[in-house]
Amino acid sequence: MTHLHRISTLLSVLTFTLIVWGGHVNSTNSGMAFSDWPTSNASAMISYKPSEWLWQGDRFWEHGHRLLATIVGIVTTIMLVISYRATPRGHRPNGIIITFAAFVFATVASALVGLNPMSGGFMELFMITLAIAFSYFLYRCAKTLGHVRILWLSLAAFTAVCLQGAFGGYTVRNNLPWWTSTIHGVLAEVFFMIVIGIAFLTVRRQEARTTDNAAPSPTLKVIIFTTWGFSFIQFLLGALTRHNHAWSASLSWPQWSNEGFFPSSDLLQQPQVLIHFFHRTFAYAVALMVVMQWVAMRSATRGGQVLLPNAVRIALIGCVLVVAQITLGVLVLQTFRNEIITTLHVMFGVALLAMNTLLMYAVGGKQQPETEGVHQAMFVGGSRP
Repeated sequence: MTHLHRISTLLSVLTFTLIVWGGHVNSTNSGMAFSDWPTSNASAMISYKPSEWLWQGDRFWEHGHRLLATIVGIVTTIMLVISYRATPRGHRPNGIIITFAAFVFATVASALVGLNPMSGGFMELFMITLAIAFSYFLYRCAKTLGHVRILWLSLAAFTAVCLQGAFGGYTVRNNLPWWTSTIHGVLAEVFFMIVIGIAFLTVRRQEARTTDNAAPSPTLKVIIFTTWGFSFIQFLLGALTRHNHAWSASLSWPQWSNEGFFPSSDLLQQPQVLIHFFHRTFAYAVALMVVMQWVAMRSATRGGQVLLPNAVRIALIGCVLVVAQITLGVLVLQTFRNEIITTLHVMFGVALLAMNTLLMYAVGGKQQPETEGVHQAMFVGGSRP
């Protein structure tokens, strides 16, 4: 494995942990343990005394979440530096983009040590700028062939993690409005999928790609992309359900209530009822697609298509995860949102989306390096002139 693959794999694990930790912050209602940001209880985030938060329940979960997010940001920055150095000079972005990345890093770092309060107005402008840059980097990634796209993905990951952190702070400052909390969660998942993509694209070619005569069929591609898309939509619906407190709109299962399987037309006019109903109903569509994906993957493997090592096993794990996810969703209702069960519900959902994202990347098309030099630089993890 290359240096870049190792660090992106580590970052994937850290990000998964961070998202689950964030889910537990919501499950325990610890999001407002501090009303300030980027400081914690008026102290610089990274120098806040452990005695003030380590044994303090909600402070532990919220401040631990902030510190873990800081670690994820640092590792993302290191990944960007390695990716930049691994890209031949002639393929690197111009100095304006590098200067912008340095400015973003300096802004976030100064906030973490308490030198920059991220005052109102500046913070909003900073977030808008990051959103524009993130969109641009994704666009450049889509337009770039070969392994140079990894650098654009790394830039997208860097801006995404900074934007996601800023949204977290903006959410706290505004007392957890549902829409910022939802965007905060969805951005975390988008960042996670980008990092998985980097880890996948930097793995050794013989471990990650199909053979020339074993390309996935169009039908298999449609099934895998649809399954991934359904999983992402379901994650969004889950975030809306959590942050709108829509989970309690119905505590019955499989029926909506004693009156039947569907809420009445009057109830469907209420946003919380509509969100909850869509979330629980769409779960069955996701389950159906996950099972179809496994069946299609088995058939493809028997026909000589090898998308990934253990691809069928990954698809089977997805089937297990979706069953566990639905079961945990039912238990959330029956236990009136027990915090451990609710967090496990988030964790299994994130794991399911990760599995489907990996399969999506596997059928997303073969890589065509722009130059052999780019290929060699990326795979040895060093820089080339």
